[in-house]
Amino acid sequence: MCQDKKELKKLCKTLTVEISDFVDVIAGCKAGAFHLNHAMHFFDYVPEHLETRESDFEILDASLEVQASSDGQKAFRRLFKTHGQRQYRVAHMFFSREVQHPFSEWHMVFFEMDELSRRNNHWCGGSHIHITNYLWPNLYCQDLLEAFLSRKEFPSSKLHLAFNDQERRGYA
Repeated sequence: MCQDKKELKKLCKTLTVEISDFVDVIAGCKAGAFHLNHAMHFFDYVPEHLETRESDFEILDASLEVQASSDGQKAFRRLFKTHGQRQYRVAHMFFSREVQHPFSEWHMVFFEMDELSRRNNHWCGGSHIHITNYLWPNLYCQDLLEAFLSRKEFPSSKLHLAFNDQERRGYA
């Protein structure tokens, strides 16, 4: 276990998390074999300006004249851009078993599904996940989890960890 953020940063540069190991840690937490609890949250994130309206789907059955109108074109753009810009976001929270707050130990591991692919993601190292934890001063898991659940926000303070999932190796 790392004693400070500097040590964690150094570890993250050399470590690759294997999907099987990640799953084993989650299963161990759930079985009570580790000193941490586990909770997972996820959602399908669509940027607010692209959220579809019930009326947008009516454009598909509308006349060609209505489809060609300015409002019709906006509806089409919302429907089709939504698929290209939607993000499936996942957060795993690992936290110590004590009942008082703040927790003495916690780790938030989070990612968007496309970050698990080797290509076409924002990190030059390829497939990856993010981590932030109790070693950051003035960060609390309750605040980060609340931001994720209510505002669909990931923490801005994070480290990248290489991630290996053989099932996703070639996917963009």
